[in-house]
Amino acid sequence: MWAVGTGTILATSDFGRTWARVWRGTAELRDVDFVSASVGWALGDGILLGTVDGGQHWHRLGQPRAGPLRRVHFASRTQGWGVAGGTDQNGEGPMQVQGATTLVHTSDGGRSWSALAAPAPPQSVCFTAPDDGWLASGTRVWRSVDGGRRWGSRPSFTLPAPTDGLPAFAELQCAAPGAAWVRVDAGDAAAGHRPYALYASGDGGAHWRGVLGEPGTLGSLLGLPAGPGSSPGPFSVIDPSRAFLVSPTPAAEATGAVLVSQGSRLRRLPDIPGSTLSRPLSVSFASATRGWVVGSDTAGRAVLLATSDGGRSWQSQLPA
Repeated sequence: MWAVGTGTILATSDFGRTWARVWRGTAELRDVDFVSASVGWALGDGILLGTVDGGQHWHRLGQPRAGPLRRVHFASRTQGWGVAGGTDQNGEGPMQVQGATTLVHTSDGGRSWSALAAPAPPQSVCFTAPDDGWLASGTRVWRSVDGGRRWGSRPSFTLPAPTDGLPAFAELQCAAPGAAWVRVDAGDAAAGHRPYALYASGDGGAHWRGVLGEPGTLGSLLGLPAGPGSSPGPFSVIDPSRAFLVSPTPAAEATGAVLVSQGSRLRRLPDIPGSTLSRPLSVSFASATRGWVVGSDTAGRAVLLATSDGGRSWQSQLPA
């Protein structure tokens, strides 16, 4: 398990009982991606770091000509894809990029990058194998079965609801070959609600099922089960049929959580008080019971929480 932040990379080998700082610097790191216990990458504002020895040593890697890397996802120690350019809409946590972005690919572990044609300006990309991947932009998702060289002539998924011309952001996670989940944030906040909806496909994109939605907006419009909070939050895919999502409700100063399992069945979990977690930035689950979430509390203090009972209770693991 790895965690990144401003000027730091933390690692644990005992499920978070102890954490060690394995990198120290000045860059603001926003995301981390590992393909094995030894090979991984950490991404920040204008910087990509790589390790091949489990984080003992980190080296700086290349950036595309199209602009700084905003998102990366690797399918092996050499093959990776990314989103370059555009502007970051988030400012904290994994980057949410909008604008003139470019799909890029590396075959040397991130040392060099080349541009690939894309059906729309990409916001999120993920691959389960060097030839099997997905790309999302706004309210649409496409699939590629040749490493991103070609994409379907039509989107595999389009959100079945209008966004009235407001900007939308799509966040993808791959689950297995031919299986993916996408969370779409559609529109601006209104009356304490920020529209979001979660969909999943397990058959190569032939069919997509609506999993949940923000209860006051997209959830009711699309007839989806109610999500746990009023604003989009991070999610973690466990396998094609299971995922974990957290969602804050700022007005209530609480963060809701839900475990999705076996189709669209939702297990609503106890809310996390804002004094413990107010702004979730990233969540990662290794199984249906063991997971972590990072973010900040209502006082703005950094938070690193762990659960071993599927989100029913949480314990702080932030090292001193």
